[in-house]
Amino acid sequence: MTDSPRRYSGRDAAERSADRRQRLLAAALDLYGTDGYATTPIDRLCAAAKVSTRHFYQEFTGKEAVLIALHSAITTEALTATATALDGAPAEPVSERLVAAMRAYLRTVTSDVHRVRVSFVEVVGASPAVERIRLEYREAIVAVIEREGREAVSRGEIADRDFRFAGLALIGAINSVVYDWYLTAGSEKSTEQLEAAVITLATTLLTG
Repeated sequence: MTDSPRRYSGRDAAERSADRRQRLLAAALDLYGTDGYATTPIDRLCAAAKVSTRHFYQEFTGKEAVLIALHSAITTEALTATATALDGAPAEPVSERLVAAMRAYLRTVTSDVHRVRVSFVEVVGASPAVERIRLEYREAIVAVIEREGREAVSRGEIADRDFRFAGLALIGAINSVVYDWYLTAGSEKSTEQLEAAVITLATTLLTG
């Protein structure tokens, strides 16, 4: 039997589309994470991904859509890793759960400095649509912190407090601290030091 006319190199249209999309996202991670989103034109993105402009527009409406998809992929992976870590952590105390959650989140987003730049620099103020998505993910992270805090209160571990405020404060601090780590990555600050600092801060904010 031979491939049908709609199959090329053994792949159908959906498989070829998925491959193009993945190559574009990989190229965007490299270019947005190195030179920046604003300074990367679509033709350069296509050249790096070895995808024609025509095929680019079959996958994305524009480079803003690429940035949203890339940021979503990174953040979703980090949230999934955090959820998995919490599922595997002891039911209590909350301090141990915070260690597991923070390590999982940070190790995902800092596994590649390009991810850090995309998630903590390039998405900020990129456009109203990107900002809306960024804030939606921020709310998802805050929801995890609020849930963990309320559950710790119900177990009698800690006193009740404004966990939304604590969550927002923690996210703001993480953004600043991780960005500072990114600027000095490979010099005096190790990922272990970064994790230790964030875990200490998270524990202080949520447990007092």
